[in-house]
Amino acid sequence: MAAARIAVLCNHTDGDGGAFAARQLVNQAYLDCREAAGATPLPVLDMADERIVEVLGLCAGLLVTGGADLDPRAYGQQPRPKLGSINPRRDHLDRVAIAHALAAEMPVLGICRGIQALNVVAGGTLHQDVGSEVAGALKHSQGAPGWYATHDIDLADGGLLRDILGCARVGVNSFHHQAVDDPAPGFRAVAHTADGVIEAIEREAGGFCLGLQCHPELMAGRDERIARIFARFVGACGR
Repeated sequence: MAAARIAVLCNHTDGDGGAFAARQLVNQAYLDCREAAGATPLPVLDMADERIVEVLGLCAGLLVTGGADLDPRAYGQQPRPKLGSINPRRDHLDRVAIAHALAAEMPVLGICRGIQALNVVAGGTLHQDVGSEVAGALKHSQGAPGWYATHDIDLADGGLLRDILGCARVGVNSFHHQAVDDPAPGFRAVAHTADGVIEAIEREAGGFCLGLQCHPELMAGRDERIARIFARFVGACGR
């Protein structure tokens, strides 16, 4: 049986307009995790809407990768002082790909920016900056290697993530300053940090559709439990 093809969304960098031209790329860790779990990753570029949908039609699932901040106007807000850089081309790619995947009920895994984009496209909102908007916020941008867990998350009973990991609490890494605020209609929060920040969401109906605020692709090679996330995702795509 052929390995399931997983669409992996590329990041876009604008470059300087000269020798350092704009680029679209995917961090190697996202590709390695797909292959280790038995899937074939297929990077997806930002291009015309119909071309994005055409490529997704060749795939059995969608991985929404990390990246820059989302334009807050996409969820009805104006930019606040702590908003970081945004990239309209990446926002476009996420919007088209996620909307298609949700409508087609493709398995979806969103990581870091990916959980945020998944929530926004589905109709939810974000904290533009956790440190200035969440009282008593923990440190969510760690000064430690990517594979190292620096804070714990509590997993909701009955949630997909708790079922995958088989525990009520797990340590994760943290490289973000935005986070889900109001979950989108049809989604629910299934993991939180001690400060109340949402660390995972899942779609309440349908198949595998999970967003994670941490970066499990950086931990999976050292943590068998975290690696189960990718195995379950690829398994859902295989079905």
